[in-house]
Amino acid sequence: MNRYTLPINKQPSGLLLSGWLFAFLPLLGILIFSCTKEESKHQTTLFLKTGTLYTHPEAYIPVGGKIQIGVLASGGGVPLTYIRIVRISGNDTVVQVDRGIYAGTAGFDADYSFSKDTSAKEVWEVLVMNSDRVKSTQTLIINRGDGVLYGDITHISSVQIGFQDNTTYAHFLDLDQGIAYSAPNLAGHEAEIDILGYYYVTSGLPSPSLTCPGYTAANGFYPELSGWPVKNTTLFDYKSTDNNLITIEQFDAAVNDSLLVTAYKPDKVSGNCKYCYTGKVIPFKTQEGKYGLIKVLMADQLNGGSMEMEIKIQK
Repeated sequence: MNRYTLPINKQPSGLLLSGWLFAFLPLLGILIFSCTKEESKHQTTLFLKTGTLYTHPEAYIPVGGKIQIGVLASGGGVPLTYIRIVRISGNDTVVQVDRGIYAGTAGFDADYSFSKDTSAKEVWEVLVMNSDRVKSTQTLIINRGDGVLYGDITHISSVQIGFQDNTTYAHFLDLDQGIAYSAPNLAGHEAEIDILGYYYVTSGLPSPSLTCPGYTAANGFYPELSGWPVKNTTLFDYKSTDNNLITIEQFDAAVNDSLLVTAYKPDKVSGNCKYCYTGKVIPFKTQEGKYGLIKVLMADQLNGGSMEMEIKIQK
């Protein structure tokens, strides 16, 4: 070996090893932290109910027939905060349910009713999410059966409810029976109430309005709602209402629920419906899953006024 040639050291020097460790330790810390963080998230679980009351996978249901989906879910130790149900038919995806929820340690237990459309095959996707933003999804495939299965309806020719300052008419309406209750005779019937009315001015426009006990803002007009043991949520299709997509002539001609289930479009719905002027036709869906139509026969435009309605609802 040339006396001027330094020997090759094949082992890494202490300085070089220290440099590698110094560079690697932060990365190792990140990996450990990430794994720990992921492992600490609570896992969401979701099951679709089975049994004779619920639609089973690959079921054949005639057009207009009932689709019943039952949901059991848990946040895995933290609250569930969100549920979404969509119907997918080919390239067409329609959101049927999209709302925030709060279900704690008791979990989430709910049933949803829909109507079979004309598509040959559709996929129903149910998604829930907990407060850690961990999601769980289940799907249900449903086929179109033979024939049609439209159902009977209840026709309520006239019922009148009062707005918030009205002392003549009752305020709380059971849509199934067409019975309006006032405060003195309401006790024990809270779970039957679907809608109530009020009047206000919004965006500079007078607005005779319909809402439901489950809509938070309704408490501002009816403070007694805060003490109700059950507060139903009725959803109104405000897009169809605002744009007059269902005519009075169509409403008058409806003798079964075929128009009721097709008129309701779930992509633009709310527990509150503004601008319910005389002559409007309002598609709705109750907490129980029943579809219906309200024809506004008369709507006052003052706090002490009232609204008269004609109603068609699934039996």
